[in-house]
Amino acid sequence: MKIPLIIFYKVFISSLLIYVLSSCVSQSTHDAVVFTKDSLLLSNDSLEKVIDNKISEIDNLNAEIAKNRATINKQQARFISLEENYNKLKNRTTDETKSLLDDIESLQADRIEMESKLAKKQRQIDDINKRLSEREAKMDSLKNSLSQALVGFADKGLAVDIRNGKVYVSLSNQLLFSSGSTSIDKEGRDALKELAIVLNTQVDINILIEGHTDNQAVKGGGNKRFRDNWDLSALRATEVAKFLEETGEVNPKRIIASGRSEYFPIEDGSTPEIRAKNRRTEIILTPKLDEIYKMIEN
Repeated sequence: MKIPLIIFYKVFISSLLIYVLSSCVSQSTHDAVVFTKDSLLLSNDSLEKVIDNKISEIDNLNAEIAKNRATINKQQARFISLEENYNKLKNRTTDETKSLLDDIESLQADRIEMESKLAKKQRQIDDINKRLSEREAKMDSLKNSLSQALVGFADKGLAVDIRNGKVYVSLSNQLLFSSGSTSIDKEGRDALKELAIVLNTQVDINILIEGHTDNQAVKGGGNKRFRDNWDLSALRATEVAKFLEETGEVNPKRIIASGRSEYFPIEDGSTPEIRAKNRRTEIILTPKLDEIYKMIEN
């Protein structure tokens, strides 16, 4: 669509022609008008070209504007979508963060509780270790006391040592019993009296008496008191227990008597020396561990 300036020129030129044609003018005036008309036509053509170029530029600009508007609309739609996703993500992140914080608080509470329990257990362990150390020191002291009290019987088949935290007093049958007998000999009674004196100063010590034989069958199988090595070992242990109770005045509630027969030898073999070593009565002394057991259970 032409702009109004073109219409103005055309109307002006037409009016001028009508005026010239309808008037009587001189030749010079006519020539001047013709020249002006030609100049105006040339100017009009030039302006039309300029205007056409501008219109083309405007069309191009409009097309570019439409293209840019489409791009803007697309970007706007993408922005709206991104904003919606951001809001969703922000809300989800907020919920996840709250959940994570709750989990952290729960874990911290669990950690504090666990540390408290561990501290309590550590105190118990320290206390148990302290008591075990005291027990070990006590058993060392007991061994020393027994060794000193029974030193006169060391060369007669009596030995005192510590094994696995227990004090073992081993008395050979040569010291305690005659062959095939369950009656305690005099020297054996003297040794047991000395032993009882020490035991009565250690009232929290348990006393286990074990009778042991060699691997030879007992002689005189018709003996009504015992039929085999089981009977013989048990009866000898019982005799020692009774002596400690009756003569040594040791509390019988502390004493356990058992026969082990031939099945726990000091050394395997059947030579006279080995058999004599295996024929023995062992008095095993252990501290009461009731308090420690209670501590462990708790």
